[in-house]
Amino acid sequence: MAQMPAVAVEPISVDEGSVRALLMALRETGSLGMLKEDLRRILAARADTVRSVLQEDPRRKAKALDKKVERCLASLERDKAVIERRKEASSRKIRFVLTQGPEWDEHISGDARLALKLAGMTLSQTGTRLWHEKLEVIEQFANRHMTDRDRRLFHQLDSAVKVYGGVEDPCESTLEAVLVPLLQAIETKRMVRVEYQSPGAVNTFLMDVSPHSLTHDLFAGGAYLLVWDPKGDSPKQLRLNRISEVEILKDRAKFPDKWRMKNAVDYQIGAWCSGDDPFEVVVRIWGASWIKSLEEAPPALPGFLPAREEEGSLLVRFKANCEEGPIRWILQFGACAQVLAPLALRQRVREELEETLKGYRD
Repeated sequence: MAQMPAVAVEPISVDEGSVRALLMALRETGSLGMLKEDLRRILAARADTVRSVLQEDPRRKAKALDKKVERCLASLERDKAVIERRKEASSRKIRFVLTQGPEWDEHISGDARLALKLAGMTLSQTGTRLWHEKLEVIEQFANRHMTDRDRRLFHQLDSAVKVYGGVEDPCESTLEAVLVPLLQAIETKRMVRVEYQSPGAVNTFLMDVSPHSLTHDLFAGGAYLLVWDPKGDSPKQLRLNRISEVEILKDRAKFPDKWRMKNAVDYQIGAWCSGDDPFEVVVRIWGASWIKSLEEAPPALPGFLPAREEEGSLLVRFKANCEEGPIRWILQFGACAQVLAPLALRQRVREELEETLKGYRD
Protein backbone atom coordinates (compact mmCIF):
# COMPACT_ATOMS: atom_id res chain seq x y z
CA MET A 1 0.00 0.00 0.00
CA ALA A 2 1.34 3.36 -0.97
CA GLN A 3 2.36 5.46 2.00
CA MET A 4 0.31 8.60 2.57
CA PRO A 5 2.35 11.76 2.18
CA ALA A 6 3.10 13.55 5.45
CA VAL A 7 0.78 16.40 6.19
CA ALA A 8 2.59 19.68 6.67
CA VAL A 9 1.48 21.27 9.88
CA GLU A 10 1.28 25.02 9.90
CA PRO A 11 1.75 26.12 13.53
CA ILE A 12 -0.88 28.18 15.28
CA SER A 13 0.76 30.92 17.35
CA VAL A 14 0.60 30.72 21.15
CA ASP A 15 -1.07 33.80 22.55
CA GLU A 16 -1.65 34.87 26.15
CA GLY A 17 -5.40 34.31 25.88
CA SER A 18 -4.93 30.67 24.88
CA VAL A 19 -2.48 30.01 27.70
CA ARG A 20 -4.88 31.56 30.23
CA ALA A 21 -7.82 29.60 28.79
CA LEU A 22 -5.99 26.28 29.28
CA LEU A 23 -4.88 27.31 32.76
CA MET A 24 -8.46 28.11 33.78
CA ALA A 25 -9.73 24.84 32.34
CA LEU A 26 -7.09 22.84 34.21
CA ARG A 27 -7.95 24.68 37.43
CA GLU A 28 -11.65 23.94 37.05
CA THR A 29 -11.12 20.19 36.70
CA GLY A 30 -8.81 20.03 39.73
CA SER A 31 -7.39 16.57 40.49
CA LEU A 32 -9.54 15.00 37.74
CA GLY A 33 -7.39 16.62 35.07
CA MET A 34 -8.03 16.86 31.33
CA LEU A 35 -7.22 14.80 28.25
CA LYS A 36 -5.40 16.38 25.32
CA GLU A 37 -8.54 16.25 23.17
CA ASP A 38 -10.38 18.28 25.87
CA LEU A 39 -7.65 20.92 25.81
CA ARG A 40 -7.73 20.91 22.01
CA ARG A 41 -11.50 21.61 22.02
CA ILE A 42 -10.96 24.60 24.32
CA LEU A 43 -8.47 26.12 21.88
CA ALA A 44 -10.66 25.27 18.88
CA ALA A 45 -13.56 27.17 20.48
CA ARG A 46 -11.52 30.35 20.74
CA ALA A 47 -12.37 32.92 18.09
CA ASP A 48 -8.78 33.54 17.05
CA THR A 49 -8.28 29.83 16.32
CA VAL A 50 -11.61 29.35 14.49
CA ARG A 51 -10.65 32.12 12.08
CA SER A 52 -7.40 30.34 11.31
CA VAL A 53 -6.58 29.59 7.71
CA LEU A 54 -6.39 25.95 8.74
CA GLN A 55 -10.07 25.58 9.52
CA GLU A 56 -10.91 24.19 6.07
CA ASP A 57 -8.52 21.23 6.57
CA PRO A 58 -9.58 19.20 9.66
CA ARG A 59 -6.49 16.96 9.67
CA ARG A 60 -4.04 19.82 9.51
CA LYS A 61 -6.05 21.78 12.05
CA ALA A 62 -6.13 18.87 14.58
CA LYS A 63 -2.36 18.44 14.37
CA ALA A 64 -1.78 22.16 14.63
CA LEU A 65 -4.04 22.34 17.68
CA ASP A 66 -2.13 19.45 19.29
CA LYS A 67 1.06 21.41 18.75
CA LYS A 68 -0.52 24.51 20.23
CA VAL A 69 -1.68 22.58 23.32
CA GLU A 70 1.88 21.34 23.87
CA ARG A 71 3.30 24.84 23.41
CA CYS A 72 0.76 26.33 25.85
CA LEU A 73 1.60 23.68 28.46
CA ALA A 74 5.33 24.25 27.90
CA SER A 75 4.78 28.00 28.33
CA LEU A 76 3.01 27.42 31.67
CA GLU A 77 5.77 25.11 32.87
CA ARG A 78 8.47 27.62 31.92
CA ASP A 79 6.66 30.01 34.26
CA LYS A 80 6.99 27.49 37.13
CA ALA A 81 3.58 25.81 36.77
CA VAL A 82 3.56 22.14 37.81
CA ILE A 83 1.49 19.94 35.49
CA GLU A 84 1.45 16.22 36.15
CA ARG A 85 0.95 13.65 33.37
CA ARG A 86 -1.12 10.77 34.69
CA LYS A 87 -1.74 7.69 32.55
CA GLU A 88 -5.26 6.23 32.62
CA ALA A 89 -5.28 2.51 33.43
CA SER A 90 -8.18 1.72 31.09
CA SER A 91 -7.31 3.66 27.93
CA ARG A 92 -3.65 4.51 28.61
CA LYS A 93 -4.45 8.09 27.64
CA ILE A 94 -2.64 10.89 29.43
CA ARG A 95 -4.48 13.22 31.78
CA PHE A 96 -2.96 16.62 32.50
CA VAL A 97 -3.40 17.70 36.15
CA LEU A 98 -2.43 21.16 37.38
CA THR A 99 -0.91 20.97 40.88
CA GLN A 100 0.67 24.44 40.96
CA GLY A 101 -0.08 27.56 38.94
CA PRO A 102 2.52 29.68 37.14
CA GLU A 103 4.28 32.58 38.86
CA TRP A 104 2.03 35.17 37.25
CA ASP A 105 -1.20 33.38 38.14
CA GLU A 106 -3.61 35.63 40.05
CA HIS A 107 -5.80 32.82 41.33
CA ILE A 108 -5.76 31.76 44.95
CA SER A 109 -4.88 28.11 45.36
CA GLY A 110 -7.50 25.84 46.85
CA ASP A 111 -5.25 25.00 49.80
CA ALA A 112 -4.56 28.66 50.56
CA ARG A 113 -8.23 29.57 50.23
CA LEU A 114 -9.22 26.70 52.52
CA ALA A 115 -6.68 27.78 55.14
CA LEU A 116 -7.96 31.35 54.94
CA LYS A 117 -11.60 30.32 55.33
CA LEU A 118 -10.90 28.03 58.29
CA ALA A 119 -8.75 30.72 59.93
CA GLY A 120 -11.60 33.23 59.61
CA MET A 121 -14.13 30.79 61.02
CA THR A 122 -11.87 29.96 63.96
CA LEU A 123 -11.03 33.58 64.77
CA SER A 124 -14.69 34.50 64.75
CA GLN A 125 -15.22 32.06 67.64
CA THR A 126 -12.23 32.98 69.77
CA GLY A 127 -12.78 36.55 70.78
CA THR A 128 -11.05 38.36 67.93
CA ARG A 129 -13.90 39.73 65.87
CA LEU A 130 -11.75 42.56 64.53
CA TRP A 131 -9.15 40.13 63.22
CA HIS A 132 -11.94 38.15 61.60
CA GLU A 133 -13.24 41.30 59.91
CA LYS A 134 -9.77 41.97 58.46
CA LEU A 135 -9.61 38.42 57.13
CA GLU A 136 -13.00 38.95 55.50
CA VAL A 137 -11.48 41.80 53.46
CA ILE A 138 -8.82 39.38 52.22
CA GLU A 139 -11.53 36.82 51.49
CA GLN A 140 -13.39 39.33 49.33
CA PHE A 141 -10.22 39.82 47.30
CA ALA A 142 -9.72 36.06 47.11
CA ASN A 143 -13.27 35.56 45.86
CA ARG A 144 -12.48 37.65 42.77
CA HIS A 145 -9.56 35.35 41.99
CA MET A 146 -11.15 31.93 42.38
CA THR A 147 -12.35 29.37 39.91
CA ASP A 148 -16.05 28.48 39.81
CA ARG A 149 -15.14 25.09 41.22
CA ASP A 150 -13.45 26.67 44.25
CA ARG A 151 -16.44 28.98 44.77
CA ARG A 152 -18.75 25.98 44.96
CA LEU A 153 -16.36 24.24 47.37
CA PHE A 154 -16.19 27.18 49.78
CA HIS A 155 -19.91 27.86 49.62
CA GLN A 156 -20.33 24.28 50.82
CA LEU A 157 -17.68 24.86 53.50
CA ASP A 158 -19.61 27.87 54.82
CA SER A 159 -22.78 25.85 55.23
CA ALA A 160 -21.25 22.56 56.40
CA VAL A 161 -18.53 23.52 58.89
CA LYS A 162 -19.39 24.89 62.32
CA VAL A 163 -16.92 26.04 64.99
CA TYR A 164 -17.96 25.61 68.61
CA GLY A 165 -16.57 26.29 72.04
CA GLY A 166 -15.23 29.79 71.53
CA VAL A 167 -16.09 33.17 72.99
CA GLU A 168 -16.78 36.62 71.67
CA ASP A 169 -14.94 39.56 73.16
CA PRO A 170 -16.90 42.81 73.11
CA CYS A 171 -15.96 44.65 69.93
CA GLU A 172 -15.49 48.19 71.15
CA SER A 173 -15.48 50.98 68.59
CA THR A 174 -11.95 51.87 69.75
CA LEU A 175 -10.50 48.39 69.24
CA GLU A 176 -9.16 49.11 65.76
CA ALA A 177 -7.55 52.29 67.06
CA VAL A 178 -5.90 50.11 69.73
CA LEU A 179 -4.76 47.27 67.49
CA VAL A 180 -3.11 49.38 64.77
CA PRO A 181 -0.78 51.36 67.07
CA LEU A 182 0.09 48.17 68.96
CA LEU A 183 1.18 46.49 65.74
CA GLN A 184 3.15 49.60 64.78
CA ALA A 185 4.86 49.66 68.19
CA ILE A 186 5.78 45.97 67.93
CA GLU A 187 7.19 46.53 64.44
CA THR A 188 9.22 49.61 65.40
CA LYS A 189 10.20 48.19 68.83
CA ARG A 190 8.76 51.11 70.81
CA MET A 191 7.26 51.24 74.29
CA VAL A 192 3.58 52.08 74.64
CA ARG A 193 1.41 53.72 77.27
CA VAL A 194 -1.83 51.79 77.56
CA GLU A 195 -4.99 52.62 79.44
CA TYR A 196 -6.05 49.32 80.98
CA GLN A 197 -8.90 48.01 83.13
CA SER A 198 -8.14 45.04 85.36
CA PRO A 199 -10.79 42.32 85.80
CA GLY A 200 -13.39 43.41 88.35
CA ALA A 201 -12.03 46.97 88.53
CA VAL A 202 -14.25 50.01 87.89
CA ASN A 203 -11.53 52.48 86.93
CA THR A 204 -8.78 52.26 84.34
CA PHE A 205 -5.11 53.01 84.94
CA LEU A 206 -2.06 53.82 82.77
CA MET A 207 0.82 51.41 82.18
CA ASP A 208 4.08 52.00 80.30
CA VAL A 209 5.07 48.63 78.86
CA SER A 210 7.19 47.05 76.12
CA PRO A 211 4.87 45.18 73.73
CA HIS A 212 6.26 41.85 72.58
CA SER A 213 3.54 40.02 70.63
CA LEU A 214 -0.17 39.40 70.23
CA THR A 215 -1.22 36.00 71.52
CA HIS A 216 -4.38 34.13 70.65
CA ASP A 217 -5.25 31.63 73.33
CA LEU A 218 -7.90 29.02 72.59
CA PHE A 219 -7.97 27.69 76.18
CA ALA A 220 -8.78 31.10 77.66
CA GLY A 221 -10.56 32.43 74.58
CA GLY A 222 -9.66 35.81 73.18
CA ALA A 223 -6.70 37.90 72.13
CA TYR A 224 -3.98 39.12 74.46
CA LEU A 225 -0.99 41.44 74.35
CA LEU A 226 2.17 39.95 75.83
CA VAL A 227 4.34 42.71 77.32
CA TRP A 228 7.32 43.26 79.55
CA ASP A 229 6.18 45.28 82.56
CA PRO A 230 9.11 47.36 83.90
CA LYS A 231 7.27 48.10 87.15
CA GLY A 232 6.74 44.46 87.99
CA ASP A 233 10.01 43.49 86.28
CA SER A 234 8.23 40.57 84.64
CA PRO A 235 6.27 39.49 81.56
CA LYS A 236 2.51 40.07 81.64
CA GLN A 237 -0.55 39.28 79.51
CA LEU A 238 -3.06 42.10 78.90
CA ARG A 239 -6.43 41.16 77.42
CA LEU A 240 -6.84 43.16 74.24
CA ASN A 241 -10.45 44.27 74.78
CA ARG A 242 -9.56 45.72 78.21
CA ILE A 243 -7.16 48.20 76.59
CA SER A 244 -9.05 51.41 75.82
CA GLU A 245 -6.22 53.62 74.56
CA VAL A 246 -2.67 53.25 73.23
CA GLU A 247 0.05 55.87 72.88
CA ILE A 248 3.34 55.00 71.17
CA LEU A 249 6.26 56.38 73.20
CA LYS A 250 9.68 57.50 71.97
CA ASP A 251 11.49 55.09 74.29
CA ARG A 252 12.75 51.87 72.78
CA ALA A 253 11.04 48.68 73.96
CA LYS A 254 13.23 46.84 76.45
CA PHE A 255 13.28 43.18 77.39
CA PRO A 256 16.04 43.06 80.04
CA ASP A 257 15.57 39.35 80.74
CA LYS A 258 15.16 37.68 77.35
CA TRP A 259 15.18 34.20 78.88
CA ARG A 260 12.16 35.01 81.07
CA MET A 261 10.41 36.54 78.07
CA LYS A 262 11.06 33.38 76.06
CA ASN A 263 9.63 31.28 78.90
CA ALA A 264 6.50 33.44 78.89
CA VAL A 265 6.07 32.86 75.15
CA ASP A 266 6.85 29.14 75.13
CA TYR A 267 4.97 27.95 78.22
CA GLN A 268 1.88 30.15 78.60
CA ILE A 269 -1.34 28.14 78.96
CA GLY A 270 -4.78 29.72 79.06
CA ALA A 271 -3.22 33.22 78.87
CA TRP A 272 -1.51 32.69 82.24
CA CYS A 273 2.15 33.37 81.78
CA SER A 274 5.31 33.52 83.89
CA GLY A 275 8.97 34.05 83.21
CA ASP A 276 9.92 31.18 85.52
CA ASP A 277 11.56 27.99 84.32
CA PRO A 278 9.05 25.29 83.32
CA PHE A 279 8.08 22.28 85.40
CA GLU A 280 6.71 18.96 84.15
CA VAL A 281 3.05 18.17 84.75
CA VAL A 282 2.09 14.48 84.93
CA VAL A 283 -1.59 13.53 84.88
CA ARG A 284 -3.32 10.14 84.71
CA ILE A 285 -6.58 10.23 82.73
CA TRP A 286 -9.17 7.49 82.28
CA GLY A 287 -12.50 7.15 80.51
CA ALA A 288 -12.63 5.82 76.95
CA SER A 289 -14.04 9.00 75.42
CA TRP A 290 -11.47 11.28 77.05
CA ILE A 291 -8.57 9.01 76.10
CA LYS A 292 -9.68 8.61 72.49
CA SER A 293 -10.18 12.37 72.13
CA LEU A 294 -6.71 13.14 73.50
CA GLU A 295 -5.10 10.58 71.20
CA GLU A 296 -6.99 11.72 68.10
CA ALA A 297 -6.62 15.45 68.75
CA PRO A 298 -3.77 16.13 71.21
CA PRO A 299 -4.05 19.59 72.79
CA ALA A 300 -1.40 22.15 71.89
CA LEU A 301 0.14 22.14 75.37
CA PRO A 302 3.93 22.66 75.52
CA GLY A 303 5.70 19.33 75.09
CA PHE A 304 2.45 17.34 75.33
CA LEU A 305 3.20 13.59 75.37
CA PRO A 306 0.49 10.90 75.90
CA ALA A 307 1.28 7.26 76.74
CA ARG A 308 -1.15 4.35 77.22
CA GLU A 309 -0.83 2.41 80.46
CA GLU A 310 -1.45 -1.32 80.93
CA GLU A 311 -4.59 -0.77 82.99
CA GLY A 312 -6.14 1.23 80.12
CA SER A 313 -5.53 4.70 81.47
CA LEU A 314 -3.57 7.43 79.68
CA LEU A 315 -0.53 9.09 81.23
CA VAL A 316 0.01 12.58 79.84
CA ARG A 317 2.99 14.85 80.35
CA PHE A 318 3.43 18.49 79.41
CA LYS A 319 5.36 21.59 80.50
CA ALA A 320 4.11 24.72 82.25
CA ASN A 321 5.56 27.50 84.37
CA CYS A 322 2.39 28.81 86.01
CA GLU A 323 -0.08 26.62 87.93
CA GLU A 324 -3.32 28.38 86.91
CA GLY A 325 -3.25 27.24 83.27
CA PRO A 326 -2.76 23.51 84.00
CA ILE A 327 -5.37 23.63 86.78
CA ARG A 328 -7.99 25.02 84.40
CA TRP A 329 -7.17 22.33 81.83
CA ILE A 330 -7.11 19.43 84.33
CA LEU A 331 -10.40 20.31 86.05
CA GLN A 332 -12.37 19.77 82.83
CA PHE A 333 -11.87 16.00 83.29
CA GLY A 334 -13.57 15.99 86.70
CA ALA A 335 -13.24 12.60 88.39
CA CYS A 336 -11.42 11.17 85.35
CA ALA A 337 -8.08 12.88 86.09
CA GLN A 338 -5.47 12.45 88.80
CA VAL A 339 -2.45 14.78 89.09
CA LEU A 340 0.71 12.82 89.89
CA ALA A 341 3.30 15.60 89.67
CA PRO A 342 4.39 18.09 90.73
CA LEU A 343 3.19 17.72 94.32
CA ALA A 344 2.45 21.46 94.67
CA LEU A 345 0.10 21.31 91.66
CA ARG A 346 -1.51 18.12 92.97
CA GLN A 347 -2.25 19.92 96.25
CA ARG A 348 -3.69 22.96 94.44
CA VAL A 349 -6.05 20.76 92.41
CA ARG A 350 -7.12 18.93 95.61
CA GLU A 351 -7.92 22.29 97.26
CA GLU A 352 -9.90 23.44 94.22
CA LEU A 353 -11.98 20.25 94.25
CA GLU A 354 -12.61 20.50 98.01
CA GLU A 355 -13.78 24.10 97.61
CA THR A 356 -16.05 23.03 94.75
CA LEU A 357 -17.54 20.26 96.87
CA LYS A 358 -18.54 22.78 99.57
CA GLY A 359 -21.03 24.31 97.18
CA TYR A 360 -22.88 20.97 96.89
CA ARG A 361 -23.20 20.18 100.61
CA ASP A 362 -26.66 20.62 102.15
